[in-house]
Amino acid sequence: MRVSDSIIGFVMIFFGIAVVVQTMGFPAQPDGHPGPEFFPNVLAVLFMLAGVTMIVGSIRRGEKILEVQAPGLGVSAVVNILIVLAIIVLYILVSDYLGFLVTSFVLMGFLMKWLGVTWNWTLAMSAALTMGIYLLFAKVLLVPLPWGLWGF
Repeated sequence: MRVSDSIIGFVMIFFGIAVVVQTMGFPAQPDGHPGPEFFPNVLAVLFMLAGVTMIVGSIRRGEKILEVQAPGLGVSAVVNILIVLAIIVLYILVSDYLGFLVTSFVLMGFLMKWLGVTWNWTLAMSAALTMGIYLLFAKVLLVPLPWGLWGF
């Protein structure tokens, strides 16, 4: 399925505006420091800028605005979509029991092997991505991640 970049750009701009509207009700910090609305608003502005960039690029390339080409999906594409959705649901169900590190490593590894990645790349990238996400969210952003039964 091919969707014009202008459609995606309009969706990104709309999403950015929706985020800004939602964050208007967030409480302000009394000491003048950025509050809980700061990071979502930064991302919203970046989304809107990316949307404008996509629309301008689409117009420059001479694409038809709001063009959608929708050939049918093959069986393998539908199966891949269902596998990814199943992995997301499985992560939600088992991450509290197995913990973030184990669950992420195993599910990323399974998905990479399903999509045909070699064993060396699968193991290396699963470990690197799991540790990178863990360090970013648990250590830098201080987001609590599930520890699981083993405590890691």
